[in-house]
This record gives sequence, C-alpha cells and structure tokens, in this order.
Amino acid sequence: MKEFDLETRPNNYVRALIVFLGVSILVMAYLSFFLYKPEYKITSGIITLFLIVVVLVLSESFNSLSLGKVLKLSREVERKEKENSAAKAENKELRQELFKLVSNVQQSQVNNTFNTPPEAFLKALGVVKSDSNDDEESSFEDKPEQNELQNDFSGSVSKDREQARYRSYLRRHAVSAGLNKFVSKVPFVESNFVERVEFSSAFHAIDPIMDRRVVFDGYMKQGESEIFLCARHKDAGGFIFFDRLYIMLSKINLYRKAKNSDAELLLLLVQTDWIENDRKSNYHDRLLEYFQPAIKNGILRVEYIEISEEEAKDEGNGRQGKLF
Repeated sequence: MKEFDLETRPNNYVRALIVFLGVSILVMAYLSFFLYKPEYKITSGIITLFLIVVVLVLSESFNSLSLGKVLKLSREVERKEKENSAAKAENKELRQELFKLVSNVQQSQVNNTFNTPPEAFLKALGVVKSDSNDDEESSFEDKPEQNELQNDFSGSVSKDREQARYRSYLRRHAVSAGLNKFVSKVPFVESNFVERVEFSSAFHAIDPIMDRRVVFDGYMKQGESEIFLCARHKDAGGFIFFDRLYIMLSKINLYRKAKNSDAELLLLLVQTDWIENDRKSNYHDRLLEYFQPAIKNGILRVEYIEISEEEAKDEGNGRQGKLF
C-alpha cells in the first residue's frame, strides 16, 4: 500500500515545472503572434508551441499521454516482464517439488496399504490357538532317527532299532519338558502363555508370497513385546529345519511390520547331555551362523535349557497318563 501511494501521489515540483514551461511557451506564442512582423500571423512555430502546451496539459490529466508517464510505463512493463520470468521459473520449481511430494505421498500410501492395514483389519490380525493336529516339526525331527535306523544294519538290528526309538522318545519328551520348564520360569504377572498358536486368517492378506500355515509351540506377551516360541532338541536339526525356521522368521517379520509391534521368535534349544549322539554334526553352529542377521535385528533369540533324563521320563509318563 505504501509503494502504491508513493507512485500515485502527485509531484508538485513537476507540476510547477510544467506550468512554468506552459506559461513560457504561451508567452512566446503571444509575442510571436502580436509583436512579430507581420503581426497576427499564425506560423508553424506558433502551432508547434500550442501543441506542446496541449501535450503538457494532457500529460498531467491523462497518464497515458504524458511523456514522463510513457517512459515510466515502459520501465514498468520491462520490470513486470522480469518479474513474470522469475515467477515462471519459481512456478516450474514449485511444480517439480509438488510432483515429487505427490509421488512420495502415493508411494507412502502404497507402502502403508501393505504395512499398515486399516484399524479394523489390525484388530482381526492376531494370534489364535491352533486346532491343527499336524506336527510338521516333529515329523522333521524324527526323520534323522529314521535315517539312523535305515543305515544301521550291522550287529543286532532289532536291538539298535529299539535303542534308536527310545532315544527319539526321550528327545521328544525332553523338548516338551524343556518348554514347560521354561514357561514355568516366566513371571505370569506380566505375561500370558498360550500353547500351540498360529496367525489368524487375516494374516493371509499380509503375506504376498506364501500362504502357508505355521504353528508355533507357544506364544506369550510381556508388556509391549510379543514372543513366539519354538522348542527343539539342540542335536536334532538339519537344513529342512533351517528352511522352516526361515519361513517362521519371515512370517514374524511381516507380522511386526503389519502391526508395528515388537515381536520375536524365541528358539528354545533343549540340551540332554545324557543322550548319546551318534550323529556328529555342526548343525547348531551353522544355525547360529546362518541366522546371525535375524539375531542382530532382534527377530530371533536363542536360549538353552538343560533337561535331565528323569524330567524327560516324567514328561513321557505324564502324557501317557493323560491318554488313559
């Protein structure tokens, strides 16, 4: 507003000069008309002087006819053109930034569609108790024992088979005893334990690669942390289990991103030093080596628990008692 007032305010000094110039020209025309010989003759000079006076008078009344205003107008047009050029360049930059912003928002919406489903969907996405009787892990664990039986044809086959079956029996119940022993040490004031769980049906829309059910040995929640348990014998392992463990970790990783929760897989390795291990393998060392990134990223935690032969037998006898 101040700039507009300064530009439109009349300049008295310029007006005085115009009046002075106009009066001087009129005096010159008067003298030329009345005193010049021959008198009362309208010459081209007088007409020119009158035209100059008319232009000066009109320049004060109409800005478009003023020589000073015309020059000022041309300067304003040039300045406006520069301002328009600068505005166009700025507009181009703003459109580029806006395009980047819109692209980022669209990409964020796509990612959020995958990583953060709607609230109602998140409520449906959870952990439920598994009603499946298929123990895929146990079948994997028993395969080494079966191979052990197939490869043992020397000596008394019948006796070796019985020993192998007994070792498999003790290992299986040692794992169950180890899981129960571990859970008994957890403070239930801050945790709830559920045995044999799987992801709810809403999880099928989260995993874009595989629609495979994964059953965990247990689930408990401590504060904001969610812990999925997988119990195995330390010496019972193989590359088939590595593949299954990878799938379990992948599912938990998707679950973490979908619910933005602190979930992890706790791999409980049961140690039974009293069971003779005929298979000298380095599966345990390879497991820690292969899944070191998952351990560093907080997705996998490995813990160990010792189980005695008496504890394994008691677990087996207890389960047999439940059957009858």
